[in-house]
Amino acid sequence: MAKPVSIEVWNPSGKYRVVSTKPMPGTRWINLLVEQDCRVEICTQQKTILSVEDIIALIGDKCDGVIGQDQRRLGETLFAALSRAGGKAFSNMAVGYNNVDVNAANKYGVAIGNTPGVLTETTES
Repeated sequence: MAKPVSIEVWNPSGKYRVVSTKPMPGTRWINLLVEQDCRVEICTQQKTILSVEDIIALIGDKCDGVIGQDQRRLGETLFAALSRAGGKAFSNMAVGYNNVDVNAANKYGVAIGNTPGVLTETTES
């Protein structure tokens, strides 16, 4: 079991629990979740990439969704843990989702999201 990671909490009494594997720019995304009555927990651990064990420790026993910004393969172990905690969504804060085992996510009833087009302006020639 991974040791506990440090977190920052927004809207502690929110009905839904959403965890983010790392801080992201701005607060608009946080505000949108808080407006939907989400408790938002942001991992503030000073690690570039969390291990799957670290993410599972963040998920805990009850979690409605995860926002991840990971580049390693996300698969069955993670989605099984999220499903056991009641989670229904994993948002990959990246352009693609080729690092996500979509079949495993489907098997456990976890919807996957990503951010297509986010780098369009920086990659156009």
